[in-house]
Amino acid sequence: MRELDAIEILEESIQLLRAAPSAATAAYLAGAVPFFAGLLFFWTDMSRNPFAAERLPAESLALTALFVWKGVWQAVFQARLYGYQALAAPGPLKLARLVAIQCTLQPLSLLVIPLSGLVMLPFAWTVAFFRNAGLFAALGEPEVIAVARRQAGLWTRQNWLLLSLIFLAGLLLFINVLIVIVLLPQIGRSLLGIENEFARLGLRLLNSTTLAVAGCVMWLVIDPLLDAAYVVRCFRGESLATGEDLRVALKRTIGAVALALLLCVAAPRARAQAPAASEAANVQTGIDPQRLDRTISEVIRRREFAWRTPRPAGPEPQGRWVGWVRSALDTFAKGVKWVTKKIQSWFRRDPNEDSRKKPATERPPIELWISVVAIALVAAGVAAFIAGRRKKAIVAQPVKLTAAPIDVADESVTADQMPESSWLQLAEELLAKGDCRLALRALYLAGLNYLSEKDLVSVRRWKSGRDYRRELERRSRAHALVDANLTPAFARNLFLFERGWYGRHAVDRADVEAFAQGWEEIRRYAGRT
Repeated sequence: MRELDAIEILEESIQLLRAAPSAATAAYLAGAVPFFAGLLFFWTDMSRNPFAAERLPAESLALTALFVWKGVWQAVFQARLYGYQALAAPGPLKLARLVAIQCTLQPLSLLVIPLSGLVMLPFAWTVAFFRNAGLFAALGEPEVIAVARRQAGLWTRQNWLLLSLIFLAGLLLFINVLIVIVLLPQIGRSLLGIENEFARLGLRLLNSTTLAVAGCVMWLVIDPLLDAAYVVRCFRGESLATGEDLRVALKRTIGAVALALLLCVAAPRARAQAPAASEAANVQTGIDPQRLDRTISEVIRRREFAWRTPRPAGPEPQGRWVGWVRSALDTFAKGVKWVTKKIQSWFRRDPNEDSRKKPATERPPIELWISVVAIALVAAGVAAFIAGRRKKAIVAQPVKLTAAPIDVADESVTADQMPESSWLQLAEELLAKGDCRLALRALYLAGLNYLSEKDLVSVRRWKSGRDYRRELERRSRAHALVDANLTPAFARNLFLFERGWYGRHAVDRADVEAFAQGWEEIRRYAGRT
């Protein structure tokens, strides 16, 4: 019953859209593209055609039909996404019932959603209800309104955060699309010499039609993401009662196990062929190991690879380019000195002024007034800064900060919540108390923190031990300084931890000491990165 995070819902929605079948994408485009093309035509015709009043009834009826068409195909798109999320084949589509529900509910959304946005409180619930209604209508749910209302009431805070993030993304996308539409004709004229009507319009291109085009492009990107987000919400909400997410996870696990068994069957044959191929390659190339080592040693001693070595003592280098750089630096220094002297001359008194008589009505030079004002402003700023510091020193009270205790037994605790030294200290305290099982988990979290500081793993709450092992194996191959024994050592320690933490094996002091020795071995292998 834990409330999911809005970021997690968005990440899962993006993954769902990326992995969605082509039939789902085709269903959405089949409904959205005709509707938005008709909407742009209707907008342009009604705003620019002098006979718009005569054509309004027919075009409004056509746009309404396109809106219903879009709603039906959008519901089919949601149903395909839900079937892919649940690993279930799509059922028979009751088209007549779906069209009737969409004709009844979706036109109401054009009035209800803006009104709920004015009231603000029911806005997120209203958006979720209409999205859910289209989904469950396409899935053939008998009680569409009741189920859509129940799912819309789940996780209200998550729903608001989800809509806020998508609204912000849509606003940024709208601004970017608008900038591209305005600047693209100018870029084409500047770079390619293409002169057209759009390039001659300039900023007059920012009219209602351009805004409508940018809005439609933005909605074509944001709307599928919003559909996918509410599909994930409904799937998670239904799983609270049916356990559908567990069945899907079991199916994916069975598929992964079957793939692993298939690879294990095919691996011995590949391993048998690999040594023969490597021997043949060595025979053909004829590489001398000593010569190879000597060549590598000569290459790493070149100057381009020894940039950390200090510059040798001796006379400065001479040459054409060196002299040019030095003359440029000297010219720059002379320019700075000239500007400094010029500024000083403004505030320096002319010695010849004493021989000349000043008129009684002569005003002080403007530089003097500027200097006085600048000095006054600086003095006022310094005085305000000193007064603020004194006031803070008098008012401030010593506050004793106490860190919140961390429950090591909590599965939501991650390794990045404390530094490695704190985890090790906590493990020693737990071991002194005799709680070997919690001490084992504290050492495990300390090791993950160490590997994350070495940029070998990234700590995430949802990752399992197998995920960390795969990530370590992948990243260690990219690091040239990582020992090849790092991943097997981590796998051995991971087995000790999971046997004691998740299994029924009783953890004693010997297990903790063996685990600590394993981490020292891992630290030795990863210490060169």
